[in-house]
Amino acid sequence: MKAKYLLLIGLFAATMVACSRDEESLFDKPAAVRAQEAIDNAFDVLTTAENGWEMAYFPNLETYVANSKTSSKGYNMVLKFNKNGNVSVTAKNNTTTSNKIMTDTASTWAVKSDYGPILTFDTYNDVFHAFSDPKEDGAGLLGDYEFLILKATPELVLLKGKKHSAYSVMRPMKNPDMAVYFAACEKMQKMLFGNNNIVTLNHDNQKMYLYNGSEGQFLSAAYGSPLVAETTTYHPVCTTADGVIVSVGFGDDKHDHIFYYDSIKGELKSEKGAVMNAGNLNTLFGAYFTDNALGWAVDPASIAAVPTFLDQVNTIANDTKKQSNIKLIGYGFKQSLNMYEGGNFVTVQFAYKKDGKGKEQTVKASWTVNLTIDENGIVVSDIVPFDDNTNRWIMNAPAIQEIADALIGSFCAQPSEANLFNAAMGMYLEGEKTLMVSGSTKVQM
Repeated sequence: MKAKYLLLIGLFAATMVACSRDEESLFDKPAAVRAQEAIDNAFDVLTTAENGWEMAYFPNLETYVANSKTSSKGYNMVLKFNKNGNVSVTAKNNTTTSNKIMTDTASTWAVKSDYGPILTFDTYNDVFHAFSDPKEDGAGLLGDYEFLILKATPELVLLKGKKHSAYSVMRPMKNPDMAVYFAACEKMQKMLFGNNNIVTLNHDNQKMYLYNGSEGQFLSAAYGSPLVAETTTYHPVCTTADGVIVSVGFGDDKHDHIFYYDSIKGELKSEKGAVMNAGNLNTLFGAYFTDNALGWAVDPASIAAVPTFLDQVNTIANDTKKQSNIKLIGYGFKQSLNMYEGGNFVTVQFAYKKDGKGKEQTVKASWTVNLTIDENGIVVSDIVPFDDNTNRWIMNAPAIQEIADALIGSFCAQPSEANLFNAAMGMYLEGEKTLMVSGSTKVQM
């Protein structure tokens, strides 16, 4: 009995030794040594970038609320880490710098250990801490000034906010000229997302719509469906000089952050294969109507009747300065979701001054139409004057009907070479005639 007892003890001891040896084999260095090496590596990486780092900074992951400063969005910053512990931070945005380039060089930084290497901005920086300052409401902009360093290489630093958990990305600056850098970011944002562009995201053999990119936070919706706020999801995004960076990736890979712009293909492509592009332009034409403030404006050069119509309005206005005071505000396609019990319209909007002076008269004439859209094309048909005002203008300036008739027919949306990615900035509707259209808030009902 005693022998069995001793044998069991021996087996238990042998097992414990084996386990201990297995644990030691997982790491070739003690935890304290590994922690210090991680700190030293991060310090070296951050201080050796010649021109500093461009940072896509995301304060938080709060749900988007229009015009709310606490909503998460992406911000461009440039940081220069010095080995003496000083840091320079530069930014330009409407939230904290009044859209002016602002730099603060009088603060400090450090890398410390706290369940991993932590980047901390440990003294107040007018530019950086503007996002984490609680202000009078005790919340402020809900930003972080301490970050867990998830990755630190000469090519990329990936950070996670210690308090609010948003991911931020830093890459080495290529051009040290701040004005050139921020101008490039702004130019890219306008090109990609101007005119409230809608983007099609392709990832994992699935599609979805992304919009609101110009506001620094993508709103997403199912591909081919109305852009309904109640069913949307939110993705903070920061436009850079060479593409966009998202705080959290799409699908299962939350760390697929960086999308590079390809001007030849007209697409944004991530390092892991997700693609953003214009998608099917016929479908996009219909999706764009969902926001009641948006419509498609037609380029006046697309419609032969425009000069005749201007002459007719000029005659009515008795303007001796022929056409000089006539403004074509916009005309094109409009869909109403909550007015007049909904419907589709084409509209002509213009303004003139009686006798070329005095108060400007603004006119809207509209026609109801049937609108049929699928991936193969767009059909606009069954035009009917909407109201008595429209009928009066048809009688007095008959060319206005010719303008409206030009918007009727079967079309197939085609890209413009100048706007391969952003169809809202301009695309063609090709049919018996070709219309150049662009997204607009001026086509109203």
